[in-house]
Amino acid sequence: MLWMSWTVLYLDAEAIRNQIPVTTVWALHACLALGAGAACVLWPRLRTIFGRAHWVRAGLLLVLGYAACGLAPKINRIFYDEHIYMQIGQTIAHTGRAEYANYAKAEYGEFEMLDAWVNKQPNGHPYLLGWWFRFWGASEAAAHRLVRVEVGLALALLYLGLAAAPFRMPSGAPLAAALALGFTPVVLWWGHTVAVEPAAMFTTVAAIAAACVHAALRDRSTGAGSPAGATLLAAAGAAAVYFRPESLLVFPVVALLLYAADRRLLRDRATWAALGLSLALAMPQMLHHWSVRTEDWGATDGRRFDAGFLAANLRSNLGYFVTGRWYPLAGTVLALCGAGWLLRRNLRLGVALGAWLLLSWGIFVLFYAGGYHYGASSRYAVVSAAPVALFVGLGAAALWSWVRRRPALVGVAGAAVLLNWLAAMSYVPTLAREACEARADLDWIRETARTLPRASLVVCSSTGVWAMLGCNAAQPGSIESQIRDEMPELMRQYPGGIYLHWDYWANVQKDIAVTMTGLVQCAGGKPVREGRFENYRFILYRLDHGPVPPMPTGLPLPGEPAGPESGNGEPPAPSAP
Repeated sequence: MLWMSWTVLYLDAEAIRNQIPVTTVWALHACLALGAGAACVLWPRLRTIFGRAHWVRAGLLLVLGYAACGLAPKINRIFYDEHIYMQIGQTIAHTGRAEYANYAKAEYGEFEMLDAWVNKQPNGHPYLLGWWFRFWGASEAAAHRLVRVEVGLALALLYLGLAAAPFRMPSGAPLAAALALGFTPVVLWWGHTVAVEPAAMFTTVAAIAAACVHAALRDRSTGAGSPAGATLLAAAGAAAVYFRPESLLVFPVVALLLYAADRRLLRDRATWAALGLSLALAMPQMLHHWSVRTEDWGATDGRRFDAGFLAANLRSNLGYFVTGRWYPLAGTVLALCGAGWLLRRNLRLGVALGAWLLLSWGIFVLFYAGGYHYGASSRYAVVSAAPVALFVGLGAAALWSWVRRRPALVGVAGAAVLLNWLAAMSYVPTLAREACEARADLDWIRETARTLPRASLVVCSSTGVWAMLGCNAAQPGSIESQIRDEMPELMRQYPGGIYLHWDYWANVQKDIAVTMTGLVQCAGGKPVREGRFENYRFILYRLDHGPVPPMPTGLPLPGEPAGPESGNGEPPAPSAP
């Protein structure tokens, strides 16, 4: 706390951000080491809590979650944030620093950072990607596989946590809740992307499972918690904070769950020590939030959170549960049954789970882009999917205990739930129209990257995409002076050629188009490859004067008009979106 206070009082935001690449990574290292150590110490006791059947079911749920995400197309839906996460993970894997590459060399499986930038989003997701890339290599395919594994782990941990929890629940509720989460359509839809929300769901569930284990391992006579269980809880809770800004809300949820299990835990020294350790481990992320507190996060009028957004966001976010577009109506009915069971049989647990749902779902209704109707914001439903699944599991288990002796009713109710759920699942294999222009740009980059010579450099707005494809890339601001004043030296460094990518952003943002146009004109750049999507043009210009790669059929030769939009060979004017 003294370090955090000194940092806030005596360092400006820029100085704090300069610490982030190292402090967040080392704090997450500490979370991983403490969590792994505590799990090893607890292993003999965990074997007494969980029998072989529990481990088998958890393993099957992990496989189910991974496989079910394959029902959705493997794609990117957040442009270009997913590649920012991947590229920071690539940097962590190679340098151990949580930085995004404005200018980097990324060839032959090696990586050299030449100009770095600190991203405003938390670095938990890139940290996991960094470890994953160390083993499987930095690639888009590997990143997609990791997110599917995270969904599977969320199912397994939700089941194990509930199975261990000393709560009064209907028989079969842990398994039913895990299955409900595994077949939540929006979870599967986002589970085959590289968005951060599935990872945030997984780490929050891990913290909740650690709280359940800590409660289960307490001394039943005194209420004293296990030091090893407290350490596991501290590590899991702190790690969860590093994934999304609102993940800090995991702390009150854990406190309410511990109170629901045994109110004496809130007076336990080990539990309070866990809170102190967790806050210490989470301090680098809290300082990260402090350093970017003035960011508008895309809100052009500066209003990030405001009551004025409440009406529109509530219409879509409450509509999520009743329209059947993203979530089956049968799930909503079962969740209400679960809430009813909690009100009658376990009110304290109901308060804890209700708080988890309200905090993870309700935080977005005040956010300017928090409505599920707003672009790709349906991903925010993934953050609250686990508590919703808990209510569904409780409701399904409670109803089963009532109808299982009535075969006709079981058949009718089961068929109705299954048909309604399958109808909602039709949403899972869809692509969606959202940002299809940016998706087309990504597809074009992947095709173009395969044709580039080795030892070439691409000047572009989206360096993360090119770097993940094993290409050297630089933002215009990082390389502009060298292009204008030191082109011969650049040509010696990159004998494969100096290229400029006229990308999606050059089509839609005038300032980027002006910068790109100036570089092409200054260097006398010539188009060597072109693609189109609707009224968008994606062009690769060669800026140096070396030999030009073969032109794809149907495109003008260098020096000839680039097309009807730019008959003088200059870059086209930005297209309207």
